[in-house]
Amino acid sequence: MAKKQTLDNTQVGQNIKTLQALMNENNLEYFYISSFDEYLNEYVPMNDCRRFYLTSFSGSVAEVLVPASGKVKLYVDGRYHEQADLEVDLSLVEVVKVPQNKSLAANLLEDLPADKSLGYEAKRTSLKMYKELSKNNDVTAISLDSSISMDGKLSENPVRFIEKEFRGNDTKEKLANIFSATKEDAYFVTAIDSLAWITNCRGYHLPNLSSFLGTALVTKNKVYAFVNPSINLDDSVSKNTDAVFIKTDDLESELSKLKSSENIKSVIIDGSMLNADLFITLKNCFGEDNLKNVPGGLVSFHSLKDEGEIKEIKRSFNLGDTAIYNTIKWVKNSVANGTQISELDLYKQTTIEYQKQTALEQSFNTIAGVGPNGSIIHYGDPKEDVKIKADDMVLLDSGGYFDGGFATDTTRTFMASSEEPTAKHKEIYTLTLKGMLQCQHAVFPEGTPGIVLDGYARKPIYDAGMDFMHGTGHGIGVHVHEGGVRIGKSNLPMKEGQVVSIEPGIYIPGFGGVRLENIAHVVKAEDKPGFLRFDPLVYIGFEPSLIEESMLTKDELTWLNEYENKCSELGRSFR
Repeated sequence: MAKKQTLDNTQVGQNIKTLQALMNENNLEYFYISSFDEYLNEYVPMNDCRRFYLTSFSGSVAEVLVPASGKVKLYVDGRYHEQADLEVDLSLVEVVKVPQNKSLAANLLEDLPADKSLGYEAKRTSLKMYKELSKNNDVTAISLDSSISMDGKLSENPVRFIEKEFRGNDTKEKLANIFSATKEDAYFVTAIDSLAWITNCRGYHLPNLSSFLGTALVTKNKVYAFVNPSINLDDSVSKNTDAVFIKTDDLESELSKLKSSENIKSVIIDGSMLNADLFITLKNCFGEDNLKNVPGGLVSFHSLKDEGEIKEIKRSFNLGDTAIYNTIKWVKNSVANGTQISELDLYKQTTIEYQKQTALEQSFNTIAGVGPNGSIIHYGDPKEDVKIKADDMVLLDSGGYFDGGFATDTTRTFMASSEEPTAKHKEIYTLTLKGMLQCQHAVFPEGTPGIVLDGYARKPIYDAGMDFMHGTGHGIGVHVHEGGVRIGKSNLPMKEGQVVSIEPGIYIPGFGGVRLENIAHVVKAEDKPGFLRFDPLVYIGFEPSLIEESMLTKDELTWLNEYENKCSELGRSFR
């Protein structure tokens, strides 16, 4: 279990002063700080996250704007509105709570006055964001490495090749599929989940991620993967003759060699996953006119799972389901036996149960929210002094990595004991369940945008005058959050082969929260040509005592019973 890193507000204040002094020395009126490392990862360890050192906010995603004097502005989405207020020193940091219909970057850019001098870190800023920042302002790249020290370290875990039985197609088959759909000569890959997918390798270089740190030039016949010289390579990587690993500190030189030997003229990049510093390297090597921006890069390919991938993903979820079911039973049995357990004990026990099922790593920091803490959507700080009481409702969101290195992710909300829940508990749980069932049983034309499916999940909750401040679903693959598909404010089309979460919720600060999350495979609706449906990959029963059956429609009750019967067959029902 990774211990949550904390930062004293005095140190945060000193870091802000240090940065503002540097800004004044360089005549900068503002400084943009991202949450990223140089690979623009979503989940960056706090010891390598610049934003954390300037705000003490530990959530996965946020944007920061630092003025030359005064409070730092921290931009967070609905998942973190409550958490940010609890974590930061509000005398130093202003929390900007961005509404659901607006991106963090858009809100920040609206707040940034035009014609100002702005600093940014080129290695931690996406090309897309750099272009937005530089539209109306004079921007200057400055490294903060010598000003705000961080203790991020490279992992010693070796990069390993995944055998066929635990994954899908070979690299050669993936390359044939990719280049049948483009006229360009190569892709430059910076998204590390795409890199892991195309090479069929895993490295576990960052907490909660199975991927490895590096970049790659993907050509029609071979993948050239570039990694830091200090990164260890297992002998197994040589089994993949279609992927060559190159240890280098001089990427531009290696790219120039390949440009000549492979006769590469045009290269596809993803501006949202390419840092501004790497863009300069690519521009120097290939020329800016020969760089074609394709949002998502290779994501559109690996978001559509092949038969081998689905087989391993199903196996992984079966193991994860067992871990979650056993964890919930452990809580219920402990409370029934009078054994005092804490929120932190639950967090730790979840990891233990995953390890019993052969998990290699958690796929994200387990969310174990007891009672009122269940309302903190991405609650990541379980407490030893929060004891689980018989009348507590508990939210448990967890996932793991198994042999294939594909993430799992499931949420269940449950009562700690057989004690009768309150009417309010039952109401918000049943409304969430209705949204889950309605979305999971939707049948829709292929190409339907994710925003349409979002409506299925929200309608029962809307009808009660409530809502939830996060998307209904995200893609899942090598990383627990994968692009290419989204159920929410999204026009991305639904396609056969996608794997996506369905996770409505209701959160009431000071009272508690409910989230129910299944992961589903998008498949053909056999009896309706041109239509799709969801095939659940998760089978863990729901909490019977929290379901007010009178609130369910006839169809919803039928769907629930069918699902619970399957869970019962697998030994994972609480009925």
